[in-house]
Amino acid sequence: MAEEKKAKKVFTLEEIKFNEANKTMAILACFPIIGLILLLVEKNDNFVRYMGAQFALVGVLQFFSWVPLIGWLLAPITFVLIIVGMVKAAKGERFDVPVISGLALKIMGAF
Repeated sequence: MAEEKKAKKVFTLEEIKFNEANKTMAILACFPIIGLILLLVEKNDNFVRYMGAQFALVGVLQFFSWVPLIGWLLAPITFVLIIVGMVKAAKGERFDVPVISGLALKIMGAF
């Protein structure tokens, strides 16, 4: 029997639209651990999934903040990214984290 392979969905930034009904979830997705959970659990709202994917990756960067020298740069940057993401989500605007946003779209397609 031939096995069926699932094709990965390819997301684009045009598909990521804000949904007022899920505003609170979009704000919470800016916290890295909650963002990871929402990426895995949320199936209908691409905005929440996108924000969750981005900030799960920010959480990976935040993990390295304990390393001397590198951490001194990463810790404040990740903190600012989280705050900016929360403010933008509260306003209903999409926040694309530089460098990470493209990878976040690929992660969304994988899950």
